[in-house]
Amino acid sequence: MCYKRPNSEGEEEEFVLNLIDTPGHVDFSYQVSRSIRACEGAILVVDATKGIQAQTISNFYKAFDAGLEIIPVINKIELQAADIPGTVLQIKEQFDFDEDEIIFISAKHGTNVDQVFESIITRIEPPTAALEIGLPSTQ
Repeated sequence: MCYKRPNSEGEEEEFVLNLIDTPGHVDFSYQVSRSIRACEGAILVVDATKGIQAQTISNFYKAFDAGLEIIPVINKIELQAADIPGTVLQIKEQFDFDEDEIIFISAKHGTNVDQVFESIITRIEPPTAALEIGLPSTQ
């Protein structure tokens, strides 16, 4: 996907983000493992109405063990059933993230989705092959 934003001089910067959406279900652990090997970072999305699930824990440790930069995200914050404080506590206790690292979004309404893209750009290095052919680093 192409993400555009103004730079410090007000000129438009363009970033190409290669995103892989992996299945969350435990039956797809092989596909998740293969996807992780092709990535430099991971967005750990936790549903605010359900909290951390078993497959979330499994996928987190696969990404962690692979040395990926992990960006924690809580989604569905707009729903009445959302337990945002409980989900934050789970993420802090289970994965040792600080609350200020967590991005709170509503994918349905687009709330704070730009923060996810900005976090990808600032926290995850581009693929090594991209640097080898002269594409600029985001760091």
